[in-house]
Amino acid sequence: MKYETILLDIETQRDFFDRDGSCYTSRAEEPARNIARLFQWAKLANIPVVSTVLRVRLHDIGPLAQKPHCIEGTRGEEKLPQTLLPLRVNMGLRNTTDLPPHLLRKYGQVIFEKRFTDIFTHERIERLITELDPCTFVICGAGLAKGIAQAAIGLRTRGFGVVLARDAALDLDDEGTAMAERRMDAKGVVFAPTEEIVIPTPAKARTPFRTSAVAQAERE
Repeated sequence: MKYETILLDIETQRDFFDRDGSCYTSRAEEPARNIARLFQWAKLANIPVVSTVLRVRLHDIGPLAQKPHCIEGTRGEEKLPQTLLPLRVNMGLRNTTDLPPHLLRKYGQVIFEKRFTDIFTHERIERLITELDPCTFVICGAGLAKGIAQAAIGLRTRGFGVVLARDAALDLDDEGTAMAERRMDAKGVVFAPTEEIVIPTPAKARTPFRTSAVAQAERE
């Protein structure tokens, strides 16, 4: 499957970004605004979106905070409305290698539910990514030190360009955030503000929606 850019959103769920979410802080306001901008950009530019949703079992706390979060069946586990595209499919929790063909051609957004933060523990996501031709992933979401960093480093290891929309990524006060950022930087992840991702740079563009941040990631 050939795509130039794919938007990957990690755990853009109400518990992290809604005011009534169990892990909400006011620091989530800017990332939430920028995540919405990235989704609008993807929609207008016909950029496919791969989304992940953390589903934590009842009576568990979850891997991203000290408070219970993303508990299945609760409002807190729901994705933000602005992160749902009209033409989408939810592949659920099933962790097998079977995958319908041409998913990203049929749907603007493919959603995967998972129990763990690392996308590469999910066999369906792994298969989808393995079948892609080289491209650049733009990443946003919650859990910078865990799921976001795991995805970014894993994608770089597999030869993909990666742009982290730093002002659209929530760190959740994880003490490992600084180390995660250093590891991503060492792997060649490009850190860019949303403004540089969603606004085209005509002088460097091969297509109307190839931005300077994406071009830089392709060179890394």
